[in-house]
Amino acid sequence: MVPEGINAAAVINRAYTRYNLSLGAGLSKVAGKLFRIGHVGDLNELMLLAAIAGSEMAMMDLGMNIEPGSGVAAAQTYWRKP
Repeated sequence: MVPEGINAAAVINRAYTRYNLSLGAGLSKVAGKLFRIGHVGDLNELMLLAAIAGSEMAMMDLGMNIEPGSGVAAAQTYWRKP
């Protein structure tokens, strides 16, 4: 979910035009409220870290209060648990 007052389509557009990252849109009731990281074919943890990093950068570009690397760090912590 993106913060109130932010259209997720703007995040999707910024990620694509600036970082060549393709994100999916929310559908139906969540249209404009969230974006999705999707894939076609193979996807592993390292590829997903790149998508999270690109999403963070796009959100920061649009003025969202995101701590750089926070999503990447959370994912790394989760995946490193035994």
